[in-house]
Amino acid sequence: MIVEHLPTCRVMPSNQTNSTIGEPKPRLQRAAGLASLATASFLVATKIWAWQSTGSVSVLSSLVDSFLDVLASAITVAAVFYAMRPADSEHRFGHGKAEGLAALVQSIIITISALYVLREAASKLIDPQPITNPAIGMSVMLLSIALTLGLLTFQRYVIRATGSLAISADSLHYQADLLLNISVIVAVAVSAYSDWQLADPLIGFAIAAYIVWSAYGIASQALDVLLDRELPDVERERIRKVAEAHPDVLGFHDLRTRFGGSQYFIQFHLELESDISLIRAHEILDDVEEQVRQLYPRCEIIVHPDPLGVMEHRDRFDEKH
Repeated sequence: MIVEHLPTCRVMPSNQTNSTIGEPKPRLQRAAGLASLATASFLVATKIWAWQSTGSVSVLSSLVDSFLDVLASAITVAAVFYAMRPADSEHRFGHGKAEGLAALVQSIIITISALYVLREAASKLIDPQPITNPAIGMSVMLLSIALTLGLLTFQRYVIRATGSLAISADSLHYQADLLLNISVIVAVAVSAYSDWQLADPLIGFAIAAYIVWSAYGIASQALDVLLDRELPDVERERIRKVAEAHPDVLGFHDLRTRFGGSQYFIQFHLELESDISLIRAHEILDDVEEQVRQLYPRCEIIVHPDPLGVMEHRDRFDEKH
């Protein structure tokens, strides 16, 4: 239920069905976090054996990445458990931003892992070393690919059902892991079965660069949530059109939106006839809210009614509309 490539945040498309809205979100998010933690822990154990057997810097880079995956996944689990706590008297908007904070910490951890890989790759460029027992290294990487694919499939399902930013960030760096593991197989094979020993450190450099790029994407999404960035203009315009489609709505302004990690927050003003009853105004607002929730089932909406023709201060950011 999310648009994967919007530049600012993850948004529910208007033509998406709501078949998964009824899923128990906390249970799914916790299960995804625990699955990620278990997978990363198992891969660390197998890659330690593979690195000791092969001496490959590419395998080492994958080991370091998996080791930090354990830490990142533990942070994800903690953030998901905290973010799912209901709103309370001191956190009236809930605890969803914990997911954004966890994603930001993940991006830092991933960047640190990339810097370590760069250092090891540079060392192997200066002093190339042959790879031993390549079959062990490639077998472990194939196992890693299979487990990562299974985890990504489950994470994708959870993201569609919950819209969780923390699980989305976790999934993004496991996508990077998938490419990393494929690259490691290539590096080990080329270095072991040819005379070109530089393939291992060069591919290690490429892997590290991709990891840094992935970390940048995670950090950008996390900061969008933590800094309350508006939804993309195309989504804001969609909300506007839905509200203005109601026959009793005569004006629309001061739209404000944000994404809180797993929930949307939307507020705007509607202009109505000045002589209608409070009951009728309430009915109109309820109708508009229901239509907006068709686009964003996981949202909290605040709508303010204004009598048509009354002058008031308006949000200057809406001047272009």
